[in-house]
Amino acid sequence: MAEEAAAEVAAPTEAVEAEAPAPAASEASDWTAGLGEESRGFVENKGWTSADQALESYRNLEQLHGAPPEQIVRLPKKDDADGWKEVYGRLGRPEESSGYEFNDTDIPDAGFGLKENLREWAHESGLSQNQASAIFDKYNARIVELGEEMQTKRAEQQMADEQALKKEWGSAWDENINAGKLFRQSFGLDGDTLDKLEDALGFRGVLELSAKIGRGLGEHQMPSGAEDNGDGLTFGMTPGAAKAKIGDLTLDKDFMGQYMEGKKEAVARMTRLHALAHPEVAGSE
Repeated sequence: MAEEAAAEVAAPTEAVEAEAPAPAASEASDWTAGLGEESRGFVENKGWTSADQALESYRNLEQLHGAPPEQIVRLPKKDDADGWKEVYGRLGRPEESSGYEFNDTDIPDAGFGLKENLREWAHESGLSQNQASAIFDKYNARIVELGEEMQTKRAEQQMADEQALKKEWGSAWDENINAGKLFRQSFGLDGDTLDKLEDALGFRGVLELSAKIGRGLGEHQMPSGAEDNGDGLTFGMTPGAAKAKIGDLTLDKDFMGQYMEGKKEAVARMTRLHALAHPEVAGSE
């Protein structure tokens, strides 16, 4: 009897010992044991039951963004100056405007030295070193191109003005050019001064002004004793002046009477005036 009672008392203990390996849920959550309370709550909210799940979630997030977190820039609000300062810094803007480095390029004749201005503007706009350098190089290249274009147009305009005045002045061209040289020599005008005059008056305007003042100086040599030499006229006996003179003579009854009679002096004078009035015809004969 005593042995049977001992067996009955021992049976529940064996049953309890057989069920001991059960606490699986506690062991499954041990991977979060080293996390802080807030991090453990984050894991629970995400529903992750293992470190593999958390790592897989991070990997998927990185693939979605296409870059790791340190390469991702979060744009701040428009009025967040500190936030934008950080963004520009991460994108390559120097800490100070003086930090920009530009090529040592000579300033073109038609350009201006804008290095310091560009440094300030680039820094205010948040440009990186590469962006600012590219703008500086392109600016200088374009200024060189503009200078060359201006020189070409200027040369073309000078040629057009010269051809027009040669036609207008006719045989008085050389005389007016010499008068212009006299004007420049008398007043000691150098190349820079003439360039400024040309910028203001144009090439034609400079030639006309020079000839007018030079003739007014009264020191240039007119053809001595030559009738109808243009003395007293602004640009001498130009084709236009010669045509006007011919018109005046046709109204002169005494002269026309001599001309119609074939008087040598009258015929020679009219012939000379016609040659002055139509230099293109006289030159082709």
